[in-house]
Amino acid sequence: MKPILNPVEYAQKAVHEYISLYGPDLVSVILYGSAAGGDYDPLQSDINLLIVLSSMDLELISKSADIQIKLFQKRFSRPLFMDKKYIDSSCDSYPLEFLDMKEHYVVLAGEDVLSTINPQIADLRLQVERELKGKWLHLIDEYTFACKNQKNLVQLTDISLKTFMPLFRALLKFKGVPVPVARKELLPAVESAYSIDGSPFQAMDKLRKGGNLTELKTNFSDYSKAIKKLIDTIENI
Repeated sequence: MKPILNPVEYAQKAVHEYISLYGPDLVSVILYGSAAGGDYDPLQSDINLLIVLSSMDLELISKSADIQIKLFQKRFSRPLFMDKKYIDSSCDSYPLEFLDMKEHYVVLAGEDVLSTINPQIADLRLQVERELKGKWLHLIDEYTFACKNQKNLVQLTDISLKTFMPLFRALLKFKGVPVPVARKELLPAVESAYSIDGSPFQAMDKLRKGGNLTELKTNFSDYSKAIKKLIDTIENI
């Protein structure tokens, strides 16, 4: 697929379809994530949309199935559907997600529903600890199925690092440390803020594009231990 050089303009084309489909039930369409101003890659970054409807009605949401299938082929992730009540009542449960959204977003249509919410940093630690532990257990489980195959391990490495990156950003926010936009600066920042050895993370970041099986297995062991040490550090805060 060709590079998407202007993601805001590109996403705007999809908005018209949602407006036509939902009419007055559409409260807002928001572009968020790297395409809205983060560490955007024109060749690989997905287009993420938050779609706010008048209600979280399953039949209303599912009306967009055909649009979603079509847009998925054009580098759009499956959109997040919410209503205003859900957003207002969920900031304390999901501070990580809402803080990430507020960091980089563009209102494409309707109301700026994110401007009035205020996720609390104090709520962030428990969620980050819970997410780290869950993703670490999931990583171990997936590794047992992938460890005999080089291609599967490379894929797991790439997916795993992508899932941990939002947590690393959250850890910096919790410490009040400025969050780098560039991915390559994020890992060193976490290493410095939490006094951990970041070399296993750096090694896995290099191997996510390829590596031999022995190298991958050795580094995965160090990677898992580094995540566990980070969890222990968070537990003691």
